[in-house]
Amino acid sequence: MCVLCWAGVLSHLEQLEALSYNLAVKQEKQRQEWAALRKNQELVLELRKKRDELKAKIERHKAEIQAFRGREEAGEDHGSAAGTSQQAMLELCVEELKGMLEMHWLTGISGKRTKKGVCVCISTAFEGAYLDSFHLDIALKPSVGISRHSVPPFIPLEQIAKEHLQTDLKKFLSVLFEHLNAYAGRKYQFQQLQSFPGGFVRDAQQGNSLHTVLTFGYNVRVEKQPFCLRAKLLYGGVTRSLPTEAVITCEDNRPSVQEKISSHSSLFCQNPLHRALECISSEDETLNHSSASLLGTHMF
Repeated sequence: MCVLCWAGVLSHLEQLEALSYNLAVKQEKQRQEWAALRKNQELVLELRKKRDELKAKIERHKAEIQAFRGREEAGEDHGSAAGTSQQAMLELCVEELKGMLEMHWLTGISGKRTKKGVCVCISTAFEGAYLDSFHLDIALKPSVGISRHSVPPFIPLEQIAKEHLQTDLKKFLSVLFEHLNAYAGRKYQFQQLQSFPGGFVRDAQQGNSLHTVLTFGYNVRVEKQPFCLRAKLLYGGVTRSLPTEAVITCEDNRPSVQEKISSHSSLFCQNPLHRALECISSEDETLNHSSASLLGTHMF
């Protein structure tokens, strides 16, 4: 009997050791990820500062260009003076274009001039992870238009171009970037969802190509009992990276389970999907750890 008792104690000690090790590994991984995230946030602040400086520079150039145009319309310049004024205005236009390209590069958009116009590269990212890049060839002559692109067909490129391309290139690129970056972020979170072990997350599915609807099941423990929850995440806008609604269901309607569902719904809407699941998994492991500790104590 004593031998069996000690065997049970040793078994629980081994479980505790394994749980402690796994928890320590996860905590170290999270610490490194948060450190990288803080570093990226500092970089973002620095880049935003540079972007604001470039914006101010562009506005100054615009004011100078408008001043030149005003003088030309008023007939202040004649002959060679007018030629000099026109050349200066063209140089300012080039500087403005360079400034715009540099500013957009700091926010995920870069470009280079081509014989027919400009080739634009839109780079997407989410939580410091660099994701897909998309390219567009924009022709400027004889009229502004898109000659080639690698934008997915479910992104409303034609509609965005119709609304902004002819009148405001900056607005066109900004709106297109919002669509592509949000799509890439949702796709990335779905890929991270599929990387969780099958014993925790299962039946992960995307509702459409835009990844605006995601469904999956996941296992949790409530009051030391295992339950399977079904989650459906809805992204109310195509420019959103986080859900607008999280619908979680369970066959068991006891109050403790419903309370858990309510807390998880808020967690999914306020955090990237994989971060929310990591938090739920860590919480579950902590509870298991505590239960195993108490059980081991009683056996002594």
